[in-house]
Amino acid sequence: MRYLVWSAIFFVLFTSIAKAEIVKVGGTGYWSPYCYTSPDDPLTLKGFTVDFLREVFCRPEDELQFVALPWKRCLVMLENNELDLVLDGSKDSPRLRNFLFSRKIYHLDNALFYLKSRFPNGPQIKAIADIDNFSLGGVFGFNYKVYPFDVSRVQQGAKDIETMLKMLEKRRFELGIGFKQIVCSRMRLNGLDGGDISFIRMPGVDSLRFYVFGNHNPKTRKLIERINYALQEMAADGRLAELKRQYGLQGSKKKVLPFKR
Repeated sequence: MRYLVWSAIFFVLFTSIAKAEIVKVGGTGYWSPYCYTSPDDPLTLKGFTVDFLREVFCRPEDELQFVALPWKRCLVMLENNELDLVLDGSKDSPRLRNFLFSRKIYHLDNALFYLKSRFPNGPQIKAIADIDNFSLGGVFGFNYKVYPFDVSRVQQGAKDIETMLKMLEKRRFELGIGFKQIVCSRMRLNGLDGGDISFIRMPGVDSLRFYVFGNHNPKTRKLIERINYALQEMAADGRLAELKRQYGLQGSKKKVLPFKR
């Protein structure tokens, strides 16, 4: 009898292990607060999207492996089937059109950052064409071609968001281009002084939607189905709203930065 009991226990443990499936997920280390790393732990991904996936794949048989990689490397590894999923992709990117996407995870708002000491009443921008009246700065490697104004004038000498903001403070250009949620979070994460920096929404430009995505194969389809189901479930029971509050995201009553207009 004891032998049969132990055999049953062994069978359950063995089948549980056998059914365990590793899910390899790639993400960048600079997409705060959605997916980022900290200077003291550059190999560990953290953030809203990371925690969301941990909530989705929380069964005992689930085994998530997050890998912090440059964006281009994420895509190469995904195309080579070395990753199952990649975080924080947009359907508006031409290179991502052939991938399988989840439902929308979140959106980002396009913003123009400026110095209050330079524009006490804010830059006079009522329409997208008005942006051409200002000198612009951005981050190297970002796809500014998605914007409906003359992007050839965008100075892209900054290697990252922090450098772009320092260049703005030194008055190398009048307006910095960035996503409101990302730039504000990077400032907060790095303890930068935002006393003289504010922003306005970019007029005439829709918010950009972001998703989790992967290849068109049976495994990925099942993973995406679980993500989509979890989105609905977490929205209904309040877990999604609570996760957003933890990261100071849209819909939260918590203020992200003191200089927000």
